[in-house]
Amino acid sequence: MSKTSTNNDIVKYIYNELEEPNTLKLNFKAITDNQVKDDISSFFEVKSYLNTCFETPSDSVINKIKKCMIRSRKEKVFKD
Repeated sequence: MSKTSTNNDIVKYIYNELEEPNTLKLNFKAITDNQVKDDISSFFEVKSYLNTCFETPSDSVINKIKKCMIRSRKEKVFKD
């Protein structure tokens, strides 16, 4: 596995998007290669940090966005 493909696989891995055969390969590589194990750990750390950087919008904000989208769709239908 090249470094680039390993990094791409690790990103998919931490988001549970890596195909099963590749997950098994990456798990084995992490067991046998301390650098890959450290890389996976670092990527999980970055993911955890990123998760704290974003705010979750309130229900009122989400509802306003939904209303705007509904209104936009209705206007589009009437224009066509």
